Amino acid sequence: MGPHVERIDMKVAVVYSGGKDSTRAVYECLKAGYTVSCLLTIIPEAFGSYLFHYPNARWTKLQAEAMDLPLLSKEVSGAEDDELNALKFLLADAVSKYSVDCLCSGAVASVYQRSRFDKVASSLGLKCVNPLWGLDDEQILRDLIGLGFKTIVVGVSAAGLDSRWLGRVIDEDAIEELKKIKKKYGVNLSFEGGEAETFVLDAPMFKKRIEIVSSEVSWDGYIGFLLIKDAKLVEKESVKVGST
Repeated sequence: MGPHVERIDMKVAVVYSGGKDSTRAVYECLKAGYTVSCLLTIIPEAFGSYLFHYPNARWTKLQAEAMDLPLLSKEVSGAEDDELNALKFLLADAVSKYSVDCLCSGAVASVYQRSRFDKVASSLGLKCVNPLWGLDDEQILRDLIGLGFKTIVVGVSAAGLDSRWLGRVIDEDAIEELKKIKKKYGVNLSFEGGEAETFVLDAPMFKKRIEIVSSEVSWDGYIGFLLIKDAKLVEKESVKVGST
């Protein structure tokens, strides 16, 4: 089962956290021929948001720059009503500045997330699309590798996921280990239950990749984060024709 995005001409604003699913949503919108007009980032002040990523949301500015896309962002206290009002504010701003007519999210299986994004979009008379909805959790991770995404784990909060996962790249070895953790603890492989959070360092539509210059691990024995302290955009390595 692949992503389901209709091939229609729309100007899209993508709810963007910097993680694998929202970045993949940007990729799928571009692939389908949508005009991705801007990214919308809500920045919670602390851990505990049901809708948005906590760690490293401020660094979406680098990802937006890497994709050459405008970014609209707003900090919130973390209460659900505040988050939804902030998203509606940003979306209204996107309509005004970029004439967007559609909101896109990276929701995969959370009815809670999807229903609230749908509600915000419809309140402004816009459609909401969720191109990853219903995709298999293991396939989502394997697609990341196949498509050339470089994704790291930046937050963990579930049994079986300890501090060693913080900063780890999602590769084939990581997927196999996650499958064992899923079997033992029931962890969703794509982290749809909030078990972990991710950050994308590179993707097919990035003109440059992100390099983390310095970071700090916060770990309390159960919940942990890799907090990016400094990062920069660097040129992608080009493959030289005829080189050995």
